[in-house]
Amino acid sequence: MKKIAYIAMAAAAMAATPAMAQSASGSVAVTGWVGGKCTAQTPIAGAIDLGDLATSAGLINSTFSANVGGLSRSFSVICTSANVNITVSSDALNNSTDSTTGGGYTGRVHYTSTLTANKASGGTASAVYTTADVLPAATTTALGGRLQNATNNLTVTVSNGTTTNSGDVLKSGNYSSTILITVSPV
Repeated sequence: MKKIAYIAMAAAAMAATPAMAQSASGSVAVTGWVGGKCTAQTPIAGAIDLGDLATSAGLINSTFSANVGGLSRSFSVICTSANVNITVSSDALNNSTDSTTGGGYTGRVHYTSTLTANKASGGTASAVYTTADVLPAATTTALGGRLQNATNNLTVTVSNGTTTNSGDVLKSGNYSSTILITVSPV
C-alpha cells in the first residue's frame, strides 16, 4: 500500500511541475502618413472698406486714402507640404446699379491685390493681381518652400486704383468686389 501511495504522490508531483516555458516573439510595424494640406487657422474672410473712391473732382482716388481700417487683412494658414503655392484673383469694383463706361463716366474701378506669404526659411513671396475690363487669369506664386508656422502669415493688400480711361468721372453708388485667395500644397 505504501508503494501505491508513493506512486500516486510521484504522479501528482509530476502533474504539478510546470513544463519547460516556451516563448513566442515578433514585432509590429507602426506607420502613418500626413497628406499635403493647407488649413486656415483663422478664416480667410473679412472686408476692406475703401471709403469714398472719388476725389472732389469725381476722379478715382488712386491711393484709396479715404479707406476705413486699412488696406490690408491678415490670416493664419498652416500647411504640411514642403512647398506651397499662393493664388490671388478678383473682379473689378463695380457700381451695383451701373458698371458701364462711356461718355466720360464709369461705374468700374480697377485695382491691384497683393497676396504676401511669410516663408518658413525667412523672407516673403507675393502674388500680384490687377483687374482689367477683361479679367486676366489668377496669379499663382510658388513659395519655393514651407509656409511659416506663425500667426498672420498671409496678408492681402489693396492698392493702385484706376479706371479704364484716366479722365472718367466715377458714377455715384455702391461699388463692390471680391478677392479670391487660395493657399495650396504642392
